[in-house]
Amino acid sequence: MKLFFSHFLRLIILLVLVAAGTFILLSFSPVDPIRAYIGNDLLHVPPEQYARIAARWGLDQPLWERFGHWFWRLLQGDMGYSMLFNMPVASVIRERFATSFALLAGAWLLSGVLGVTLGFLAGRFLHRWPDKMICRISYLLSSLPTFWIAMLLLALFAVRWPVLPVCCAWDPGNNAGTALLSERL
Repeated sequence: MKLFFSHFLRLIILLVLVAAGTFILLSFSPVDPIRAYIGNDLLHVPPEQYARIAARWGLDQPLWERFGHWFWRLLQGDMGYSMLFNMPVASVIRERFATSFALLAGAWLLSGVLGVTLGFLAGRFLHRWPDKMICRISYLLSSLPTFWIAMLLLALFAVRWPVLPVCCAWDPGNNAGTALLSERL
């Protein structure tokens, strides 16, 4: 039990450090959040209105104070407001969770079935050519960057052999989207 609490405490410390590091890195970003929000109309915004927006968003406060407010709201479940989607971040995550989970479950199932099957074959033909080929291919694939493999798979299954969509997912709760996917397969 003591080991569990020790690991749990380390996890909490790591999460706080990652949150602080991310917040600090984003605060030193060359992009001005107000300028990104207003866009090309920034030339028509008086400095007083710019200062009011900065005060409302807390951008006129010191970095440590902004982080404290942000982290306290995060602990209370308030993840903020997405300017890109014009809605709360929690709603954006909730809206896309089902699609992300479907992708995760499919990848997990595929990798599990493929891994067990190839592991069985490698064990069955131990020290023979099927075992050596499976091991070499798995070493090669595990050493390649995953984003590069993802781009190759996207080019193969979405462009060359159009089985999967290039972008934009279907709604897992919508039967029409599932039908569209089953038509492609």
